Amino acid sequence: AGPAIRLFRPEDKPGVLANIEAVYRDYNYTVDFDNFEADLADIQSTYQDAGGEFWVAVEGGVVTGSVGVLPHGGDTCELKRLYVGHAYRRRGLATRLLATARGWAMSRGYRRMYLWSDVLLTAAHALYLKSGFRPGAETRAIDPTNPTSVARFFEIDL
Repeated sequence: AGPAIRLFRPEDKPGVLANIEAVYRDYNYTVDFDNFEADLADIQSTYQDAGGEFWVAVEGGVVTGSVGVLPHGGDTCELKRLYVGHAYRRRGLATRLLATARGWAMSRGYRRMYLWSDVLLTAAHALYLKSGFRPGAETRAIDPTNPTSVARFFEIDL
């Protein structure tokens, strides 16, 4: 039960952007679609046309979550944009989105997946750890729009 997970379609873009903006507001961050979040300007081109994939969770015509995977050379891919709307958290939706992305990556022959996640997203980190991701010691501050944002590295062997 819960929202259906399906492949991204161009008409989903406004809902994806609205959902991510709402999550950013929860952490007093600002979305910068022209720079740091530029991958979302053209999701089809950035993800699907580049050999990756992007999914949305939809309920009642409303995008409630998203996740994407980008290839990064050889057998490595990056998990990106795992976001679940506030009203849909703690219901297993992020787990389902993550499983969808991991299953797709494994079916395409990827052997390793990594991600960067803001240190404030502690619930997401708990999900990654529970799902077998290993935290790295490496962090980075790369979002000029949100200078207090620090991302932590996680990886998993698929």
